[in-house]
Amino acid sequence: METRLVWNDWKENRLVTVATICLMAVSAALMGLSVLLSATLLTSIDRLMETAETPDFLQMHSGGLDHEELVRFAANRPDVAQMQMAGFLNLENGKLSLGPQTLADNTQDNGLCVQNKAFDFLLDLEGNVIRVSPGEIYVPVCYRSEYDVSVGEALRVGAEDLTIAGFLRDSQMNSMMASSKRFLVHERDYARLKALGKEEYLIEFRLHDGADINAFATAYADAGLPSNGPTITRPLIRLINALSDGMMTLVILLVSVVILGISILCIRTILLTSLEKDRREIGMMKAIGISRTDIRNLYFSKFLILSVLGAVLGEVGALLASVPLCEQMKELYGLPEHTAGIWLLSVVGILAVEAMILLSVRRTLRLTERLTVVDALRGTEGPGKGKNRYLFIMVIAAAAAGLMLVPQNVASTLASPHFVSYMGIGSSQIRIDIRQAEHIDEVCGAVLAELEDDPSVEGFVAMETRSYRVALDDGREYSLLIETGDHGTYPVRYNEGSWPDEEGEIALSLLNASELGLGIGDAVTVRMGHNGLEDGVRCRVCGIYSDITNGGKTAKACSLPSGDAGAPMWCVVYATLQEADDVAEWVDRYQAHVRDYDAGVRVTDISNYVDAIYGQTIRHIRNAAVLAVGVSCLVLATVVLLFVRLTVWQERTSCSLLKALGFVSTEIRLTYLKQLFPYVLGGTAAGVCLGLGPGQHLAGLLLGSLGAAGFQFVIDPVRVFLVIPVITVVVAMLAAWVSLAEINRIRASECCAGQE
Repeated sequence: METRLVWNDWKENRLVTVATICLMAVSAALMGLSVLLSATLLTSIDRLMETAETPDFLQMHSGGLDHEELVRFAANRPDVAQMQMAGFLNLENGKLSLGPQTLADNTQDNGLCVQNKAFDFLLDLEGNVIRVSPGEIYVPVCYRSEYDVSVGEALRVGAEDLTIAGFLRDSQMNSMMASSKRFLVHERDYARLKALGKEEYLIEFRLHDGADINAFATAYADAGLPSNGPTITRPLIRLINALSDGMMTLVILLVSVVILGISILCIRTILLTSLEKDRREIGMMKAIGISRTDIRNLYFSKFLILSVLGAVLGEVGALLASVPLCEQMKELYGLPEHTAGIWLLSVVGILAVEAMILLSVRRTLRLTERLTVVDALRGTEGPGKGKNRYLFIMVIAAAAAGLMLVPQNVASTLASPHFVSYMGIGSSQIRIDIRQAEHIDEVCGAVLAELEDDPSVEGFVAMETRSYRVALDDGREYSLLIETGDHGTYPVRYNEGSWPDEEGEIALSLLNASELGLGIGDAVTVRMGHNGLEDGVRCRVCGIYSDITNGGKTAKACSLPSGDAGAPMWCVVYATLQEADDVAEWVDRYQAHVRDYDAGVRVTDISNYVDAIYGQTIRHIRNAAVLAVGVSCLVLATVVLLFVRLTVWQERTSCSLLKALGFVSTEIRLTYLKQLFPYVLGGTAAGVCLGLGPGQHLAGLLLGSLGAAGFQFVIDPVRVFLVIPVITVVVAMLAAWVSLAEINRIRASECCAGQE
């Protein structure tokens, strides 16, 4: 009898039943989708790196090198399994054309290479090592959609056309966050085209399992081997590959966690509504001797069945949604291994979500145990009644507003030109890189002289990078890339302290400071030669800054004697113009000008630089932001509808009495809205604070692992303080008004009859 009573009530309230299933399904789908995306991304990257045999240590070098010296070094190192030197013919982007489109505006370092013989293989889209024929060229897969090219089309290199034979996956440089891209050609074509560019080298090592990469890097630097370029390790390669799609996954995971919390609260409201309506029936069941456990299990069994339906629908939804979202991952990294295992992981995630919801249901059902038979039959204080019930709406409104804001703020931050300050790059308008020139210091001097004479240039600074040996007080020694120059004009983001502005000061990147165990005020000795510490310069750590360039391990000083470091490894010039609107035109004109006297100079608009690296990520996060707004509005409306209905049921007698006294339904509904509005408004304000505070902290976790600490949102004020709050308040109040239509069905005679 009691089972039929409960289920008949749910049949009559089909909307409540459907809402419960939907909330369970949405929570499950978002969590399952997060697991699917993260597992697919990481396993695909791992499979690609394993198949391609990615090097453990990579030293990029521009200039001459002694092959025999490198061979001797590798032979004397027991931790080296394999070593090779791969050529990379760096070309001016204007010499490359994909169909009718030139790569002149491309911000990547594009170049030609041949297939490696030992490891670091370039793979086709089926995961096979590519064997290229003369006259053919393989294009990085990331350019296939960007430039809309296909197999069989011509790619022009200089004045010569090569046929696109396919697209390649490069385990090192697949991501747009990697600054270089390799085009694969045959050895004969490479030799013939060598005169078009400048050859660099990728000095690569595969280490035995368990080898210490940092110890090997230190030994390489101690040996004085070629190092005119950045050093990259396997963990950093994996992290760069995962970062782009990983940030989208992080946003979806954040959305799923918040939606789960909201769903638990909402389902609790649904259950309280049901308990409130069934209060008399619960009292009758207790009166005839039905135990508390049986009553609790009666209600719990319904939610258990609905949970199973929600889990099934959630898994189906997660699988369907993962198809378009995983498309780019599979394009860049290929199919993951153990797809059945990934599916099982998503099932485990979904089951965990449903278990948390059911645990909340079980805890809520304990309210029935405190309800006495007399109170239930009299209709006095029932489950869910309380003076501060509107605080629930405040919490939901805060969660919804915060959930809408975080993805929006992440996207606007990444799109901001100021975000480069977290990357270890000066926050300027223009960046000029001098890396491939024969005499970097001379070319840098010529560039500075021209900028000095250019009336459109407002200001500029030059930064030179050299490799130095650094000794700690405990006797440890390390090799550091130290950038010297005026660091105060275009500063990077400092997590602690400030930039060095006088001799004897040094600033360290976050990852370097962590690895060396140094903090503000500690001292290091920068060695100028190899004759002992007396030849060094004592420097105090004055700042710790964010940096994800060059492996995140750099340092900055105002000035240092070059000593044995010799000529700079590279030089970077930052500049700003008098008129901000002239940046694009100035960059085009100046790039064409410097190409005439040295092709090793690259001029970049900082805003275009950010878009080239993060554009794809920003688009993904904006899609996630739209999803977050839609889901938040849906859940907020559902919660308000159910909560207001619960309130009306609790106060049905009071509403009936007001009608008996002459108040019309509209007046009563407006009274409820006036009571609800301050809580919705307060919750929305709290949500904005949550989105700017804890939300900012969560968004910074991933960047912090790269060395970009102290992450702060660059917000769109109109969106943050006007659009999102208005959406939140309007949705909540409209949902409340619709739900308050229940008052129209309350009769004035109910209070006289003692009915609910």
